[in-house]
Amino acid sequence: MGEFRTSSRTRPVAAAVTDVGRQRKHNEDNVLVKSELGLFVVADGMGGHNAGNVASALATKSLDNFFEATRAGSLPGPVPADEQELDPEARRVVAAIRKANHDVFVISNTYTQHQGMGSTVVAAYVSCETEQIHVGHVGDSRCYRIRHGEIEQLTKDHSLINDALALKPDLSQDELARLPKNIITRALGMKDAVKVDIRSEHTQPGDVFLLCSDGLSGMISEQQMLDVFDVTQDPHEACELLIEMANEAGGTDNISALIVRIQLDAQDERQPNSAELDDTRPLHVDEFGETVPPAAVHEGQLQVDEVDRDVAAQQVHSIADSSLRSQAHSAPGTVARMAAAPLTDRRSRAAAGSGRYTAVTTAARPPAKEAPPSKPAKRATEVRVARCAHCKHELFIGNRFCVECGAPIKP
Repeated sequence: MGEFRTSSRTRPVAAAVTDVGRQRKHNEDNVLVKSELGLFVVADGMGGHNAGNVASALATKSLDNFFEATRAGSLPGPVPADEQELDPEARRVVAAIRKANHDVFVISNTYTQHQGMGSTVVAAYVSCETEQIHVGHVGDSRCYRIRHGEIEQLTKDHSLINDALALKPDLSQDELARLPKNIITRALGMKDAVKVDIRSEHTQPGDVFLLCSDGLSGMISEQQMLDVFDVTQDPHEACELLIEMANEAGGTDNISALIVRIQLDAQDERQPNSAELDDTRPLHVDEFGETVPPAAVHEGQLQVDEVDRDVAAQQVHSIADSSLRSQAHSAPGTVARMAAAPLTDRRSRAAAGSGRYTAVTTAARPPAKEAPPSKPAKRATEVRVARCAHCKHELFIGNRFCVECGAPIKP
């Protein structure tokens, strides 16, 4: 068995795209692709622009730091009783998510402007040594597996509807229809401790894992997701297509898609370091529809979108970096260089209404395929805005609720 695994060693090839959608003004999703660590994360922030993006950015940064610091050492602290039976690699994922929860909770309870913030998270750790994937999650961000032409959801939403079904499985469709659709019952930052669901599966060459926020899973069906992989097998192109489909369906929320493909690793094949990107901060879009790249992020500084919170950013790194590194046996490496780039022409993308846009990839791209005949360019339309009568937050006309305070908007 050992010789067989050596000759059929696999490696993950991954890409991610996050987009603001068509009805939100700010992107509170964050994605992380770290193939050298085998770590892939999607986080969906909550609490408005002044807090949601901080929560999701902190969650991904904390997970990244934890895996870096424990790369060559054992996990800090004793093993909790409910983790005694877990595989050590699965235990590492759970410990990392619990640490991220603690970090978000501390910031939420330290700074007034961040009170009540939280984030969902789905994190996948791919081990090439054991040929397993360990998927941990909190909230309603999901992980799907595509294998042999079939799609399976590996995670279970922590939502009001699912909790109601767990208590009363025979609920009728009418009773389910009366329950709120978007209420989650578990998230990072709500309490100082959180229960993390973990699932471990053996991987096979050709497996595809899709991690996404509810801005994707809530807009397109599983069959539509599966259809994408009949069109393209390239993770990067598949992410773009999924985002486009969700926007075409309405784009009512921020949309994030992260795809990990498991493929055989040839002995003479090496992943280019230049494609290893560790931060996927969304791009800015100015008032003229022009995308503006984010400023470079240096060690000791966390880039958070459009919010004046220097003190909070320092606290983010103080908690997510320093305390973690002091607990772990080792903390190798420095922060890898970060990059984010639009994948299509910036002006045409902004004019099409897709908003802020970023993508990452962790494998060399294949030669560009011949592009299909382009559709006529969409005419740019004027976007009208109004202000919420309750909190005065600026929002798009047509929203049924304020994305900042949640107050209903009268037609």
